[in-house]
Amino acid sequence: MNNPVEPGPRRSPLAAGIVLIVLGALLLALNLGWDIPFALWDFWPVFLIVPGIVALISPTRHLSRSGGLWLVATGLYCQIASSDWLGLGWFTAWPIFVIAYGVDIIVGRDAQRAAPHTEEQVSHER
Repeated sequence: MNNPVEPGPRRSPLAAGIVLIVLGALLLALNLGWDIPFALWDFWPVFLIVPGIVALISPTRHLSRSGGLWLVATGLYCQIASSDWLGLGWFTAWPIFVIAYGVDIIVGRDAQRAAPHTEEQVSHER
């Protein structure tokens, strides 16, 4: 039987394009010597954290929950380190990655248990 595979919803590159245009414009303005509020630069890790949270909530074939978790962990590490939150810096905030690895192990096992096991496995034996 022919079961045509319906492609998933096509994602628009509009959001990624807008982010790159805005980022490029800000960097160009900075190189041209324009005054840019540097307080905004303190929150650049948000561009890692937000897609990570989206992937945790609604994973896609391009970004799994595990990938989202690592984006959030990297974004949090960069935000904490660059802002000196809780007195942590670049060399002292690294335990975030140990915590993220532990969560990834737990989430990965839960995802494996939740995945349906099919009986139609291909056998290479004859």
